[in-house]
Amino acid sequence: MAENKDAVKNTEAAKAQKAPKTDAQKTERELKAEKLKKLLENRTDFEAKLIKAITAGKFGLVDKSLLSKDKEVIFTTMRIIGELRVDKYVDPIAQVVYDAADPTFRKTAAESLGLMKNTRALFQLIRRMEIEKDPAVLAAIQDAIRAIHNKEAEAE
Repeated sequence: MAENKDAVKNTEAAKAQKAPKTDAQKTERELKAEKLKKLLENRTDFEAKLIKAITAGKFGLVDKSLLSKDKEVIFTTMRIIGELRVDKYVDPIAQVVYDAADPTFRKTAAESLGLMKNTRALFQLIRRMEIEKDPAVLAAIQDAIRAIHNKEAEAE
């Protein structure tokens, strides 16, 4: 009889160990690790390096990438910054929207700001919208403004 009780206890203990933890049971570190794992799914090596650097609070690679001579490196960096909503870069990217001669840079910067949804970008976006001639850039700016506005409306 005592053996049966011990067997039941051992089985229950084994089940408890195998059962996945709920979010409430996970530590903050475990939750961050899961979130990072999801962020890294289906990413290029470069994107993964950027994401790891940003989530670790190390921005050297990001800063270097934004100054790259390779447009694709810059575009990828701006997109990742937007996806991760790195507020530190709102002002510099907003300046790209306003100042960049190349419309592809302006469009990518506007898309990044739309992903960030930070109201600090609104002034530069609206200023550029008033003078923008390129329809693709104008559409990206309008989408970014809409995304920021929708975020603000949700917060109310």
